[in-house]
Amino acid sequence: MALFECKLFSNELFRSVNVNVTLPLPDSNNQFFDTSPKYPKKGEKFQVLWLLHGISADESDWQRFSCIERYAQLNNVAVVMPDGYNSMYTNSRFGAKYFNYYTQELPAMLRSIFPLSDKREDNFIAGLSMGGYGSFKAAFTFPENYCAAVSLSGGVDIDVMLGKRDRKSGIPSVEWGQNVFGEDFKDFDFERDDLKSLLKADIAAGKTLPALYMSIGTEDFLYDSNQDFRKFLTEQKVEFTYDEGPGLHNFDFWDPQIRKVLDWLPLNHGFSKAE
Repeated sequence: MALFECKLFSNELFRSVNVNVTLPLPDSNNQFFDTSPKYPKKGEKFQVLWLLHGISADESDWQRFSCIERYAQLNNVAVVMPDGYNSMYTNSRFGAKYFNYYTQELPAMLRSIFPLSDKREDNFIAGLSMGGYGSFKAAFTFPENYCAAVSLSGGVDIDVMLGKRDRKSGIPSVEWGQNVFGEDFKDFDFERDDLKSLLKADIAAGKTLPALYMSIGTEDFLYDSNQDFRKFLTEQKVEFTYDEGPGLHNFDFWDPQIRKVLDWLPLNHGFSKAE
């Protein structure tokens, strides 16, 4: 496995940014067991999992607290982990365009550097907590860009996620949430920021939705809001995969979940041909 810790300049954020990219290249096991990862040949591209972190975290969390590199190696998929700050993966009222950054600018930059496929069928997006919201928001805004989208313990209801109502977690999130959505959330745009509104618009427009996967721990403070969103998907007759089990809002739940996700994704375990 190869890990690239990248520092790039983002025009959308107007600052240097960190992003970790892990590629399933041959490692020492190839010398002993001839395991599957190979170097891509000319014209071959990796399938890509865009993997988002949660509140108060950064681009290193998935690598520090899960076995994502090993799982990616086993499945021959590239994984991109950007730093989304406490942005809700949203274009902030203060000018930091995080949504534009991770859905448009960053893919374009990284595809110019690494052999990453730009085909819809080769791109998947996933995230935990705040990243679960970011994953579904990207997928519902640009369903043509992703084959599958995953929310793990996702903040699928912004009011609950930011502690505006039914707060059980004690996370002091209202203050920085206002930095994103404005005082009293007055800059929250339902057509742009609300997952239910985005999904309804896709359905009304007859768009082809990505495959959806959501999971939640039964002891998670976001459990009730996830059940509400699960009910909404059912009412809208949207196909999705759902999983739950004992667990809190932590990597004891998310690590085995991301392995399940990689088993669920339509991976080719090889390379895609560039057009």
